Amino acid sequence: MKLNWEISKESGPTDAAEGKDREQIIHRSMINCASEQEVQSAIDASIAKACELLERSVQDDSRYLLFGWAADTSTLTVVVTDDDKVRDSEDVVLCRFVTNDLQLDTEDIQFWIKDYLTTCSEFLRYSLIAAFHQNTRATCTLL
Repeated sequence: MKLNWEISKESGPTDAAEGKDREQIIHRSMINCASEQEVQSAIDASIAKACELLERSVQDDSRYLLFGWAADTSTLTVVVTDDDKVRDSEDVVLCRFVTNDLQLDTEDIQFWIKDYLTTCSEFLRYSLIAAFHQNTRATCTLL
């Protein structure tokens, strides 16, 4: 599945939560999904986009490829961040899922991310740890 990405510079959604005013490049997409297969394909495409950006996103202090799921807005955020999960990369990938009556299970989302990453050569080139969180970075699950 190919997603259309809108690119904008703005005060990033990840740093804004930390009270920082650093501009980030937001790669944003929104997709209407009628089935779990479409959701999984869109998640795969979002991860592929994030992995395309790894070469310019990874810095000396980068530790995590962090996946954030906001269930209230059905939005997946992907960013490279440091040990403390406070200094994010300039590039952020955001994908919003419009599913109408389809309920998205967080465990399925985690599984699809982990499944994709196990064979993603772009991700495996880097010494990053994949982590997943919902709503707060304080409680991350390693993938």
